[in-house]
Amino acid sequence: MASDRVGWVPTALRVALAAVFVVSAVAKLMAIDDFEMYIFSYGFVPLNAAYILARLCIVAEAALGVLLALGWWRRWVSLAALCLLLFFSLFLCYAALAGRDDSCQCMGRLADMPPAVSLLKNAVLTAMALGVNVSERRKGVGKKEGSGRCIGAAVGCVAVLAAVFAVSVPDNWMFGASEMPYDKALLDEVVEERDLGSGHMLVAFVTPGCPYCQLSREKIGSIVKRHGIDTVSIAYLEPGDIGAQRFMDLTYGSRPLIILLDDGTPVATYHYRNISEEELAGFLPQR
Repeated sequence: MASDRVGWVPTALRVALAAVFVVSAVAKLMAIDDFEMYIFSYGFVPLNAAYILARLCIVAEAALGVLLALGWWRRWVSLAALCLLLFFSLFLCYAALAGRDDSCQCMGRLADMPPAVSLLKNAVLTAMALGVNVSERRKGVGKKEGSGRCIGAAVGCVAVLAAVFAVSVPDNWMFGASEMPYDKALLDEVVEERDLGSGHMLVAFVTPGCPYCQLSREKIGSIVKRHGIDTVSIAYLEPGDIGAQRFMDLTYGSRPLIILLDDGTPVATYHYRNISEEELAGFLPQR
């Protein structure tokens, strides 16, 4: 009787763990720009790889959550969840030791979790996954699964992968080089007034409060840090710097407008999605 009364506990742990994984995956997907930039900010991988890695993390969480909820291969899936949690926890330990106290994006914008807080969350989730795994080992569940479930799981995982990449296509897959419109005569005036006509420069026309402008600043800032680019070659101009009307006339209302200048001559333009790490690193001077 006692075993019957507590027999529901492993199931409850498994379902709760599945819910956390699915919610975490969806939250990251809804704030994919933040998650991409968080990964890229560490400098381990280039920007294009950060786009892919962010989505693969989401796919892994979502697939594990679905398999946990279905109760298939409970022993092995809970073990995979343990491994994923261990990997995330080791990364969070590194982040904490590196002095990072910004949100780790574990729950997207649903919760602001610095590494220390997220480590506590992972400790609870690890205990839950361990409880499920130990329980299933004792029962011997998960030794054999039918071929139908194997096919279903494979199809499901592929479907999750396709859904994530379809809902949020990586920037480097969707956006290539493009010519942004701007007023050349007004740009020449601003370049002369602001003394930007010498050497290789990046000029970004941004506005306060614009989330896309902020994303561009973060991307450029991380590229500058990763490649040791001289910050003297970077200039951010807002409407107050050149006049609101001239700003609108110069950019045609498009912002952010990012321009690479070679001795004052424009050689490339970008918006917030198609900033090229390789082109910026190869063009701008290093310290």
